[in-house]
Amino acid sequence: MKICIVTDMEGLAGVDDWEQCYATHDEDPAYAHGLAQLAADTNATVAGCFDAGATEVVVWDGHGRNRQLAFTRVALDPRASPRRLEHDRPIRLSGLDEATAGAVMVGQHAMAGTLGGFLDHTQCPKEICRYCINGEEHGELSQFALHAGAFGVPLLHVSGDEALCAEAHRLFPWVAATPTKRGTGWATCELYPVAEVRARLRRDVAQAIGRRASAQVWRLPGPIEVTVEYAWSALADRLAGLPGVQRRHARSVSWTIPDPRYIYNWPAPDWHPAS
Repeated sequence: MKICIVTDMEGLAGVDDWEQCYATHDEDPAYAHGLAQLAADTNATVAGCFDAGATEVVVWDGHGRNRQLAFTRVALDPRASPRRLEHDRPIRLSGLDEATAGAVMVGQHAMAGTLGGFLDHTQCPKEICRYCINGEEHGELSQFALHAGAFGVPLLHVSGDEALCAEAHRLFPWVAATPTKRGTGWATCELYPVAEVRARLRRDVAQAIGRRASAQVWRLPGPIEVTVEYAWSALADRLAGLPGVQRRHARSVSWTIPDPRYIYNWPAPDWHPAS
């Protein structure tokens, strides 16, 4: 049984500061602390997968700041296999396929504009105000659920702050969630005791995998419309002139993807969405 895990950092237990996720210098002590929390939460999740009978666990480092190097700096449970996100058309998460029994998210944050979300954002912190799929607001949680669903893989469990857990329950009621903290402002939070969180994380992941038969696969038929509202119009200018991109508003652009596998692909000179 193969389980796939994607990691982020803002929703980790033990992370309560922007610099722990986004420090400019790789050797910054705050960033090193964040990476240590990433390893601890991920390894608790991996342990839960194997407790539930997994025979293969694939892990992707999904936090952009890390440049997919986090698990070269901190130790991943040796039973798990780190894989790469391949920048292609469509973007490919190496190892994700129809043979995967379920997907799990570690350290995830809530979508942009979530009240009470710690460092809530979608894709680009401080740049994107709203991200919509077929006219409904979504975030990175939904992007991954949709991409995995294209391969028939259900999202089974997420961990992150209380706002992220509420988002998961609202959008995907079958998904189990383990809270790690409570947001008290955009950049402030109340951490829960990390040892207790990681013990619950291991237990909750194992239970979610055990209940995978009742989980649903989130599928949307193509074509799918993506709409992004930026914080200011100059950011929308960058995409508005590309073929297949529609200008909806001074700050908003939209485009159409042929199927869910393309949810991570943004218009670029070398990739044009459907007109």
